[in-house]
Amino acid sequence: MKIKEVIQHIEHKFPLHWQEDFDNSGIQCGDKERTVTGVMVCFDMSEKVLDEAIAKNCNMVIAHHPLIYRADLKRIEPNNRIGKILFKAIENKLFLYSMHTNIDSGIGGGNDLFSEKLGLTDVKVLSPKKDMFKKLVVYVPFEQSNQLKEKLFEAGAGQIGKYEQCSYNVEGYGTFLPLEGSQPAIGNVGKIEEVKEERVEMIFPAHLQSRIVKTVYTNHPYEEPAFDIFKLENEDRSIGLGRIGVLPEPMEVADFLQFAKERLQLKVIKYSGKIDRKIRTVAVCGGGGSSYIKAALQANADIYVTGDLKYHDFFIPENKMILADIGHFEGENFIREIIYNEVSKNFTNFASYISEQEKLEIHFI
Repeated sequence: MKIKEVIQHIEHKFPLHWQEDFDNSGIQCGDKERTVTGVMVCFDMSEKVLDEAIAKNCNMVIAHHPLIYRADLKRIEPNNRIGKILFKAIENKLFLYSMHTNIDSGIGGGNDLFSEKLGLTDVKVLSPKKDMFKKLVVYVPFEQSNQLKEKLFEAGAGQIGKYEQCSYNVEGYGTFLPLEGSQPAIGNVGKIEEVKEERVEMIFPAHLQSRIVKTVYTNHPYEEPAFDIFKLENEDRSIGLGRIGVLPEPMEVADFLQFAKERLQLKVIKYSGKIDRKIRTVAVCGGGGSSYIKAALQANADIYVTGDLKYHDFFIPENKMILADIGHFEGENFIREIIYNEVSKNFTNFASYISEQEKLEIHFI
């Protein structure tokens, strides 16, 4: 089995178009045409992790965090952390791959598992992903409209949430004058033609635009089909960073914080806000979630649990909500479980491992 087959599976489960614009999920380096000998799963790529992969005959390393992340990376030399890791990977023919904000945002991904570990119910996306949809409006002769719609559905258009083959259709009349050199499917050169047409509207995922346009040109009866594509402001409420849900029963603040420490295996929790309240609605975001403090407030969360908060972030809630910082690693390290389970359960002809060499290097006294 080739590495690219593993990639196809995990990208079907957590597509790269789910990642944020700033991200660099996916291939970091390596030849995807090589045969897989084993997979090592980690949180961050390091020389220790690569050494472990080599020792266990794994030529594919899947990490949560991308190794190549900075946009200003201009050269690769073995005199810094990234350079040393890339040199070791290339010299040992290792394939490095990242699943970052696509698995953070995705269905069944990191934030869903975060919510599950805290026992939340009625879980919703805290910050739904934007710029995910576009709309096609195409005008087609009435007799051929069903055929074109079927092809567009097959290409991925017309899905809204849990509904497929969605379209809006209006009958009308189109007019056109074929000019010299044209080859009209209907009518004659030099003569104005009026045709009964249907205006067909469909939503489609933005990343499928080239496929949708090709489908129109390939299956439309006209030599020059008339169509428009509009960018939509609609959010995809099933995809996005952070989650918000409710506890089965309200808890005192101190009890919930202790409960969170136990469920997430935390050493410490840094928090602020008035503790003379009950916790019922809980917002979470793995990793660094300071950008979504206001979203948690607007969603009426009683507590927001995340990481990488700065001093001034703790002033934002103005005691309207408890703000808890559990750390970046602590709010995401369990994503390794998701990656490992996805690979090991679906591919049994090679071994998969979670790195044993990876430990948080930040200590508390």
